[in-house]
Amino acid sequence: MPLRPISENELSRWRTMRSHIYPELDDEYDSQEMEMILHSNYWFCFFVIDEAEQIIGLVELSLRNIVDNCLTSPVAYLEGLYLEEAWRGQGLGREVIRHIFAWCRERGLSELATDAELHNEAAQAFYRALGFEETDRVVEFKIEVE
Repeated sequence: MPLRPISENELSRWRTMRSHIYPELDDEYDSQEMEMILHSNYWFCFFVIDEAEQIIGLVELSLRNIVDNCLTSPVAYLEGLYLEEAWRGQGLGREVIRHIFAWCRERGLSELATDAELHNEAAQAFYRALGFEETDRVVEFKIEVE
């Protein structure tokens, strides 16, 4: 199950899948973020494709200089992972993570981090089952500087 980079002509499909990962994002913010991601050297977005080259999921990775409880820099950060519902529960998520590990090794990255919303217990259980270690629980805040 390979990961295929997303191209600019696939924004509609990408946005649809992103809406499952980030349902709280409004369209304007989502559009601006996707545009930023497409032109960033630190974000890497892939469709998960099956043997027939059908798109069945989405992976968004970034390189972060600092990640709490990580000792290296940069750190590969799994920003988002989505599989179409029909493909869940078949071990494909685990396979996608193995491909992400290979992607990290190819780039000399030794740590992979991610997060899950506090209420998303299914995602938390998934990451724990793969061997991810929970490092912290936080509520994040932000404010616009005027």
